[in-house]
Amino acid sequence: MKHLILILIVLFAGAAHAQETETYTCPMHPHYISMDADGVCPICGMDLVPVSEAPLVDGGDQAGIAVSPAMIQTMGVRTAPAEVVSFARQVRAFGRVEPSTRAETVAASRVEGWIEDLAVTAEGDRVEAGDLLYRVYSPDLIGAQQDYLAALRSGAGGRIEAAAQRLRSLGMQDGVIATLREGRAVIERMPVTAEEDGVVSALSVREGTYVTPGDVILRLQRYDEVWIIASVAEQDLPLIAEGTPATVTVSAAAVPEREATVDYVYPTIDPETRTGRVRIVLSNDDQALRTGAYADVTFAVDDRPRLSVPSEAILRDSRGAHVVMALGGGRFAPRPVQTGLSALGQTEIVAGLEPGEEIVTSGQFLLDSEASLREGFSKMGGGLGPEVPLSDLPMTDETLAMVDHFVDAALYFHEALVDGYAVQPSFLDPTLGVGETLRARYANTRLSPIILHAEGAVRAAQEAGGPAELADALSDLMEGLRPWLLEGAPQHYADEGLTLFRAGEDRLWVQEGSQPANPYGDGDAERIVWPDVMAMDDASDRPAMAGHNH
Repeated sequence: MKHLILILIVLFAGAAHAQETETYTCPMHPHYISMDADGVCPICGMDLVPVSEAPLVDGGDQAGIAVSPAMIQTMGVRTAPAEVVSFARQVRAFGRVEPSTRAETVAASRVEGWIEDLAVTAEGDRVEAGDLLYRVYSPDLIGAQQDYLAALRSGAGGRIEAAAQRLRSLGMQDGVIATLREGRAVIERMPVTAEEDGVVSALSVREGTYVTPGDVILRLQRYDEVWIIASVAEQDLPLIAEGTPATVTVSAAAVPEREATVDYVYPTIDPETRTGRVRIVLSNDDQALRTGAYADVTFAVDDRPRLSVPSEAILRDSRGAHVVMALGGGRFAPRPVQTGLSALGQTEIVAGLEPGEEIVTSGQFLLDSEASLREGFSKMGGGLGPEVPLSDLPMTDETLAMVDHFVDAALYFHEALVDGYAVQPSFLDPTLGVGETLRARYANTRLSPIILHAEGAVRAAQEAGGPAELADALSDLMEGLRPWLLEGAPQHYADEGLTLFRAGEDRLWVQEGSQPANPYGDGDAERIVWPDVMAMDDASDRPAMAGHNH
């Protein structure tokens, strides 16, 4: 943590001057240091204020610093206690509104005959239970009715029931049979009525159409209940079961966000998208959810109490995660922690903190910058330059995830080449979107040219016309990421279960698992061992790419 403590000392104490020399800084731009008591900030024009010396204090295993109350107020430092909070892992998926097959009624012919008096004429016609749908003229039905009337005249109960059952099997509804029994006269054109309310979703006949047994005449659909069919990534499916809570957001609806639970998890995986389907049932009494609309679905899994802190309080470097402790009396010290699940702006603390301990969460002095205090420390310490090793760059969960976009792109290219499918250029737009943010945030550092190189390779992949061009884009991307993977955060990627390989003319790729799948074709693959950056005496030395052949 030497680099973190150094940043803290520079932040609070100003530039390194003799103790007897008083220095001054700008309240809004504390990285500006001057010895002119009457000076003004050249950036914003504010009067300079004195910078008091920040003495080192006992911070346990690591040294801390003491800061005057005036400086704490000027910087807008905020703290929060570590608390036990119930939250769940969030699994996000995209879905689509679809009609419920449970609310569908199909009218199909059971006899040969002709459609007459068609009461519904187009899809979208609304009907209510009991409304006439159509009439059918069928010689078979006429004969069956005559048999039924003959049975009634005979008075034989068994014969009457058998004749009535034959009428039902030919599609005559009970209400029509009752009318036939009361009127004792053949109904030449048998009426067919709607058995429940609905909307005509399909109409296969017109007036006078000849139908045969099995022909679908029309379909009625109720929309007071709809399904959300969500596409969930294959690796997330084991976390989801029937009854799992879900939040469904349909931006086009009047009430965009709705709470529901999982109704069914389909047992199959789409071989092309590598996603599974999950069904959610939603009430739609207001008819606001229209079939075909897109939905954003968030599943809450493994919901339980966890010791946690705000996610922006977590600082990361090559040695792991840390927080800055507020020890009281203006004293601060870094402390390593082990993190777990992150969701809803909270990060679980597995080890390193106790409930109630105060940690620094943010400072409001950099209004146009990140809310992370760690990045505020970095900027007020005079900025970062190319002399700072990649492993010592300040990294929050957010910024590390941004860098991981490019590693994820490399994994995506590898899978596309191995499985033989084309990449979707639009899938890479978010990666390019974070590139500009990273280059601005880490300008003049070793990371900036790495991101610039990676952006060029990703753009080349978007324009790739085939596997050969995509393979070249992957090779170029990996060449650009090589310094970050080997010198920046190799332990992070080792912990994520990724393996680095080299094949042929020094062409690298990264993949999940240790069994090599060469995206460049046949040939031996050499596994690259993730280096231990902490064991490097000179951060400027390039790690050796030791490995073995497969």
